[in-house]
Amino acid sequence: MSNANSILKEHNLKSTESRLTILAIFKKNMHALSYNDIESLLTVKLDRVTVYRTLKSFEENGLIHQIYDGSAQVKYALCHTGSCSSDQHKDSHAHFRCDKCDKTFCLSDVITPMADLPEGYQSKSQSVFIQGICKVCNHYKN
Repeated sequence: MSNANSILKEHNLKSTESRLTILAIFKKNMHALSYNDIESLLTVKLDRVTVYRTLKSFEENGLIHQIYDGSAQVKYALCHTGSCSSDQHKDSHAHFRCDKCDKTFCLSDVITPMADLPEGYQSKSQSVFIQGICKVCNHYKN
């Protein structure tokens, strides 16, 4: 994976300490993160507004996408390199939340087809959410 500075540049974002710090958290964790997750993983002090603004700029520039997994908080995950832009998120894949570890993962290989809606309906977004036991927890089930 590209280094953090080049990833930010690819997404038309200036390299700042807060952006580099939060991007490093996403790169280190291979599952979706809520604001509270990010806050608990910070190794430097960032105020709440800075974290929210960073998440918003990442999303607006196609670096992360939101995931609604049935939990009380919105979670965010890295978009696949080059697949999303500021104009359009191409995150039409399924998401999976584990009942044991409570982590949410992007299932990028499970592509969700766009629903064929009745006349007069216009889709803004759609998601497929799967719940069960992830491969790590399933491996250690005994």
